Amino acid sequence: MTRSLWFFLKRHSVLYTALAVVLVCAAILEALSVGALFPLMTAILGGESVSGGGRVLVILQQASQFVPGQDRFLATVILLVIVITFKSISVVMRDFLIASGSAKVVHGIKQEIFSRFIRAPYQYFLDHRQGDLSYRLTTAPQSLGLTLLLIPSLAAQALIVVAICLLLATISWRLTLGILGFGTVLFALLRQLAKRMSHVVGKRRTAALARELGLVIEFLAGVKEILAGQAAHRWMRLYQQEGEELRQLHIRDGVWQSVPGALIEWVFFALLMGLAVRFQAIGGVKLADAIPMMTVYAYALYRLIRAVSMLGSYKLRLSGQLADVELLYRTLHEPFPPMREGTATNVEFNKSILFAKVSFLYPGRSEHALQEVSLVIPKGSVTALVGQSGAGKTTLVNLLLRLYDPTEGLIRVDGRDLGEYRRESWLKLVGYVSQEVFMLNGSVAENIRFGLKCPQERIEAAACAAYAHEFISDLPQGYDTVVGDRGMTLSGGQRQRIAIARALLRNPEILVFDEATSALDSVSEALIQKAISKLAEAYTLILVAHRLSTVRIANHIVVLDQGRVVEEGSHQDLLALKGQYSLMMASSLD
Repeated sequence: MTRSLWFFLKRHSVLYTALAVVLVCAAILEALSVGALFPLMTAILGGESVSGGGRVLVILQQASQFVPGQDRFLATVILLVIVITFKSISVVMRDFLIASGSAKVVHGIKQEIFSRFIRAPYQYFLDHRQGDLSYRLTTAPQSLGLTLLLIPSLAAQALIVVAICLLLATISWRLTLGILGFGTVLFALLRQLAKRMSHVVGKRRTAALARELGLVIEFLAGVKEILAGQAAHRWMRLYQQEGEELRQLHIRDGVWQSVPGALIEWVFFALLMGLAVRFQAIGGVKLADAIPMMTVYAYALYRLIRAVSMLGSYKLRLSGQLADVELLYRTLHEPFPPMREGTATNVEFNKSILFAKVSFLYPGRSEHALQEVSLVIPKGSVTALVGQSGAGKTTLVNLLLRLYDPTEGLIRVDGRDLGEYRRESWLKLVGYVSQEVFMLNGSVAENIRFGLKCPQERIEAAACAAYAHEFISDLPQGYDTVVGDRGMTLSGGQRQRIAIARALLRNPEILVFDEATSALDSVSEALIQKAISKLAEAYTLILVAHRLSTVRIANHIVVLDQGRVVEEGSHQDLLALKGQYSLMMASSLD
């Protein structure tokens, strides 16, 4: 745990070094403000300076004499004002550095994690739940921020304890040792409470919050199907269970954090009574001389016990946040699944894409998704990949999109290994249209633009090519119409055509349609097929289909079964074979 905390602190060593200097100055001034009560009370009561009161008090008494003027009381007031003013300035500087340091670290970590997510391979997102990843990006950094607020605050209170103990030691080292012994026992007790309770509660709370967030994301993603299937009660029950656990954890955490504060009052009065007994035992000391010393001791004890109490409270709260700090540390250091990244940026696609004995095994599985697949996709052709569910069609597309690398074999573009290119350079040549279109909760134009900066004319030209311009123009605000979360105000066919326009806007050379018509009605399917037929004149098309009506325009059809290529040819050639394609076509007509 110390390793993970140090990892975040050392990144801003200059800031935290400055903070350490300010913390020391603030602690010293805190002790001096306590000691400055001695000359003030002596002046009020008209007593004499007590040489046995300690070197620091004598220096403060003498310092008040350097203030111009003859009024002893006014001089001590001015001294106290000066000390408190500088202490207040140091406290403000301390709190500013703590807050700015925490905010700077949190902002930087959130940006770093999001950047890491963007660079992560596709398998990384399959290995983690959405709720867990969302928690790491949103809630856990806030816990880190609170931790970075608590650590300097804890250090500030620790330094105050040291400074005040040194002040008291100059007055009576025996009594100070007794106080230190008692304080050590109290802090050890609170530390054990923190170790046994808050850290355990914090880990459980982190897990429960991640599960709760995952449930919310899952519910919102499938709300239509959930409501239609009258299954909302399941999510309500699970959400209530997580909420009840969080409520219990919140209560336990709150109770244990209140323990240090509950100890302040009786510990303070116990030590104060001990101080009174000590002065009574001395004897021969005037009341005017004893009260200033007792005032310093009483206030010092109050500040000391308050600081120890806050140390315990901060320690308890800190222990509850460390689970998130460790989670962030793991997030930044956990290795990604291996993924090859090339260096070449100038991709040339003039002839063909070749799959040469390509095999692929998904992590954690025992059976290959693809086994020695060999096929050629000529430039300018329309190639269709067909087969039953699980045949390997989507896996081939995933390899083409560089979401994975082949386990065995090579993919070559014009004779050059695809893995030698940078992924981003290769993907500039590829436009992808999936079955489940991802839609932003924004305008139609924003969904077509998809982060790309381009003029409105290009957006409309892409929409026209996708046969989407007409229905977009009929919308209430045209291209400025907001489509709602996940495009819920649009039909499936309309979303597909927007997705096609989005792919075309990037001016690719290859268009991949992954089951683009499988969930559409006949009218929408006909419009998409019309768009695809027109695009076949200018692009290299790869059609992944389960419904065979989409692939008739293909001049090369590849039939897959259990990860292997079992048939290849044109539509007419495959029908003449009377093999698996013919059987699939016959069943699709039934």
